[in-house]
Amino acid sequence: MESNSKRQRISYSVKSDRQIKYQGGVSSRRLNILKGVLVLEKEDRISNLPCKVLCHILSFLPTKHAVATSVLSTKWKNIWALVPILDFEDSLLSHEENLINKPVGDLRVSFSSFVDRVLILHNAPRLHWFRLKCTQNYESSQVNAWIYQALRRHVQKLDLCVPTVHGDLFRTESLVYLKLGTNFVLNVPASVLLPSLKTLHLNSIEFSDDASTHKLISSCPVLEQLFIKECGMKNIRCFNISAHALKCLAMECAILDNEYATEFCGYKIVIDAPKLEYLRLYDYVAEGYHFKNLKSLIEAQVHVDLSTRRIEQRDRAYYGQKVLELIKGILNVKVLHLTGDSMEALMLSGSNLPTLHNVSHLEVNPNKLVGCVFLPDLLESMPNVRALDIGEFLSKFLSNRIKIVTNVALALREFLLNRIKSVINIRALDFGEGLGSKWGVAEYKGSISTISHNIFKKAIVQEAEDRVYHRKKEEKDGINRLPHKVLCHILSFLPTKYAVGTSILSTTWKNLWSSVPNLDFDDKLLLHGRRPGSKSTQDLRVSFSSFVDRVLKLHNAPRIHRFHLKCGQDYEPSQVNAWICSALWGKVQELDLCFPMRNAKYSLYCGLFTSASLVYLKLGPKFVLNVPASVLLPSLRTLHLNSIEFSDDDSTHKLFSSCPVLEELSIVKCGMKRIRCLKISAPILKRLTIECAIEDEYSTEFCEYKIIIDTPALEYFRLYDFVAEGYDLKNLKSLTEAHLHVELSTPKLAQKGYAYYGQRQLELMKGICNVKILHLTGDYMEVLKLSDCNLPTLHNVSHLKLSVNKHAGWQFLPDLLKSLPNLLALYFPMGLIPERGGDCQWDQPEWVPRCLLSCLKKILIWQFQGQKGEYKLVKYLLQNASVLSVFSIKTHKNLTIEDELKISKLLLLLPRGSKTSQWKWNPTQALSCCNHSPNLRKKKNLKKNMKREKEELEEEHEEEEEDDLRQH
Repeated sequence: MESNSKRQRISYSVKSDRQIKYQGGVSSRRLNILKGVLVLEKEDRISNLPCKVLCHILSFLPTKHAVATSVLSTKWKNIWALVPILDFEDSLLSHEENLINKPVGDLRVSFSSFVDRVLILHNAPRLHWFRLKCTQNYESSQVNAWIYQALRRHVQKLDLCVPTVHGDLFRTESLVYLKLGTNFVLNVPASVLLPSLKTLHLNSIEFSDDASTHKLISSCPVLEQLFIKECGMKNIRCFNISAHALKCLAMECAILDNEYATEFCGYKIVIDAPKLEYLRLYDYVAEGYHFKNLKSLIEAQVHVDLSTRRIEQRDRAYYGQKVLELIKGILNVKVLHLTGDSMEALMLSGSNLPTLHNVSHLEVNPNKLVGCVFLPDLLESMPNVRALDIGEFLSKFLSNRIKIVTNVALALREFLLNRIKSVINIRALDFGEGLGSKWGVAEYKGSISTISHNIFKKAIVQEAEDRVYHRKKEEKDGINRLPHKVLCHILSFLPTKYAVGTSILSTTWKNLWSSVPNLDFDDKLLLHGRRPGSKSTQDLRVSFSSFVDRVLKLHNAPRIHRFHLKCGQDYEPSQVNAWICSALWGKVQELDLCFPMRNAKYSLYCGLFTSASLVYLKLGPKFVLNVPASVLLPSLRTLHLNSIEFSDDDSTHKLFSSCPVLEELSIVKCGMKRIRCLKISAPILKRLTIECAIEDEYSTEFCEYKIIIDTPALEYFRLYDFVAEGYDLKNLKSLTEAHLHVELSTPKLAQKGYAYYGQRQLELMKGICNVKILHLTGDYMEVLKLSDCNLPTLHNVSHLKLSVNKHAGWQFLPDLLKSLPNLLALYFPMGLIPERGGDCQWDQPEWVPRCLLSCLKKILIWQFQGQKGEYKLVKYLLQNASVLSVFSIKTHKNLTIEDELKISKLLLLLPRGSKTSQWKWNPTQALSCCNHSPNLRKKKNLKKNMKREKEELEEEHEEEEEDDLRQH
């Protein structure tokens, strides 16, 4: 009974755990097994993971261990067969208990049988990685069969450490990664093509000949990484590496540690890799180095060994010259690593090192005293080094040869402090307590005494503390952590005076200004409120000249992007030309010169007119432009001439026609008294602006010249001038927008008569007949009215802007609109009344232009003041614009709110010819009142009142129209 009750209690506890009812009796042994199974099922959570996750976990195991998981449960039975990675290594079988004492032959049989069975049962759709490492000798046919099975499954990564390889391996399209080794001769077949291979490892193999190695590497069009390690070169005379996509190359060949060391240095290395970024060379000194197109090289690690007997039999200087060839081939490198043997070889070459301008980081680790002595000469060849890592070699010397090394250490320290901008990781300069306790004071004789040693030690400690302090300070200062190019870009927006002033901020900023591609000089920045004519003002020229000279001497940017020179004082012509010459030597692209030259014989530096780099040129003011006989500006796209005087007709025409790619030309306030014909001929000119002087020193005989323009690509034309003697505008087929303004205020115009100059303007209108957007002023409309001729029809004009500055000219508006039959929009940006006051002199004509009746859809009027003449003109336009869709009016800023309300009422009462037009009312004072009133209720009430009054007026207007229709 007791045993039955115990079994019953146990059965109840199990039932509570799994909710299972056990019938009959349960033995204690079976019950223990059952409880163990239940616990295992609770703890086994990995089996509940998805199949893909389990396959991914098994992919990190060798295939032997992955297959062993099939005994865990039915779920794990075939999971290993779906893993896309196969990793076979026969050495793993030697650890099995049943094969520990077995002969080697049984091990090969077991491994071969295991690989065969796995390849038969493996059913993954694609093979990602196949690794085969055999330490025993297997049949070549058997190994090739395994490799062939992997190739059939489109393997992507192949890692083989076998004595032979299958021939089809060199014609596989799916291979991305290939690693071959070890201890066999690599025979490359005649047909080789690996179109997808990006990484190639060759480890401890022997190359058969020159042609096979070159064929293998050149048959990989997308190869990016190549590693050659401890390979035999006794059959090689020229190791040629030509790969246009190669980015990483490492050659670490055998040095006195295996069978391939014999005649190791009897070959030449040729590398042609334009995209190579990383180069590692660990080798004996080769018979020669020929590096081509290493323009993208960033980092190089160079170690050459001079310890072989073959090298010692020859002259060491011979091999030093070979290493010098190697260094010349990597001139573009930025990060350079050198060992003691490499530095010794360079020193034995007996020649000057090439200058490595791009090296910014240098790591050296000399293992001999020769390398320590050669370090200053090495640093002299790298003027732009910012970071240096000298390893631990000095500390070794300090502990072994103190009498010699102390002199070297002092000289090295002084050189580093004066030559290098920032030195990092100086672990060698360590004067600890170990030196004094070991040798005592007597050892410090000659150049270093006990006192000088202590001073030197304190200086080193203080320097380290200062460096740490400045580093922490720079970390807090976020702008100092920006890249060098970003800081230069920020300084490019400042005048050069302020950019140079940043050099006192920190060591980072000390020489930063000299790399800024923009130079902006203005002598007014040095004036600081001094009165002109004072004694200090006379010294200003000297200070400014000295400043510009020093900046141009120290500036070391590879190219000058923009050079701006503005002088308010008189300077020597030779000095100004010298500054311009310096900018041109820097291949300047944008040149802005603004300096007065009262010397009539002054001529700009002739090299300016033959610069191949100039893209933008601005000249002025107040000097005579003498153009030399030889002129050619092949890259100039923009030319601005401001307040200068032209010397003659031929020079101006020669200047403009010698700019074959000129796109923008601006002539502002220039003297024309020596010009009889201003001829502008430019095949691709797109923008032309002529705003010549009116009523200033250049106004004498201003209109005694003719304007000839031949620009088939011109899109924008602006003319602000007196009336010229004639206009000949040809090939303006691409013209889109034109601004026209002529002045009639000079006495000479009155002598010849208005009608004569009106005819000249008629010629101008005929020349721009293809324009689409036309801007006219009141003076121009007055001249057209006085010409008394029929205007040409401008069919393409769709937008017309009238800026009226006089009372006259309004009577010509109907005739002007008559010549624009396809006008869509009419703008009055300056209003209908001139700024001097008065009213619009408008008399309604008896006829209506065609464009008002058929096509005009938009009318915009600014600065409306509510004068009687304005109402007449607006009434005429509204009444006759039959298809008008938008009519907008903005009132003058001087009107009050009451005036604006009155104007809105009167405008709404005007008759309208278009039933669908939308009236846009923009009262200036009402809007400003709403924007600045502190009381929000007043704002809302004002808007509501205006809106309500507008709606009431519109309703009244509609009722009046309905009454008129009923009467008719």
